[in-house]
Amino acid sequence: MSETSTDGSEPGQFRLHGAWNFRDTGGLRTSDGGHTRSGLLFRASALTHLTDEGRDTLAGLGVTDVFDLRGDAEVTRWGSDLAPDSVSVHRVPYIAAERDAPHERAVPATTARGYLDGAYRAFPTLPGARVAIRSVVEALSSGTPSLVHCAAGKDRAGWTVATVLRAAGVVEEDIVADYLRSNAAVTPLRRHIFDHDEVAPADLDDDLLGVREEYYRAGLEAMTAAHGSFDGYLDWLGLDRDAVTGLRRALVDTSADQRPV
Repeated sequence: MSETSTDGSEPGQFRLHGAWNFRDTGGLRTSDGGHTRSGLLFRASALTHLTDEGRDTLAGLGVTDVFDLRGDAEVTRWGSDLAPDSVSVHRVPYIAAERDAPHERAVPATTARGYLDGAYRAFPTLPGARVAIRSVVEALSSGTPSLVHCAAGKDRAGWTVATVLRAAGVVEEDIVADYLRSNAAVTPLRRHIFDHDEVAPADLDDDLLGVREEYYRAGLEAMTAAHGSFDGYLDWLGLDRDAVTGLRRALVDTSADQRPV
């Protein structure tokens, strides 16, 4: 069981100073008995407030590429990533005209579950998501240490990372567990919204600021309805057998002496 700090966050949630919901997806189990490599696929909230310390951390981790899933208007509104000079930032918006993140459009709280359910059901057919996911897979397949983020790092980034992990053969239990870890970042997200928006506290419940397995399952249902299967979805994404093999070769470690205990 993970230890928690006094504010309820898991260890590592605030390792990237100036961002939150940050983690390395290494150590997840795969169906072939391996595990995902550490130091290759990271995820976080937006890097618009990254401090010098945060930039040093990112550079020290060896991250060379960042994939920003936010819309153009979101970037105009909130600012561009403050990444180190050594990092290439790739703008791959799910929806280019997006002004608000899903959790921002879902206020008030009474509409949160229904709205986020609908947002996840849209993810599997968004042309922008297709480009974003394929771009991340291509980078990882070449061994490029990459960080994926949206605004809060939980919905668009959550779907992107879950899709990449599923393509790499990660077991479903671990995909869901990584996805749900974003709930440990509710506190800093709430603080960020209070600092930057005029929102009533009653509108900021955990259904809005966190994630629920049912949101992820709604996306999977829509994916199956639209593409027939996960293999059909990979085809639509433009990821053929060679692309998937390349991803697994780069992201998955099957050597017995390297598996986590």
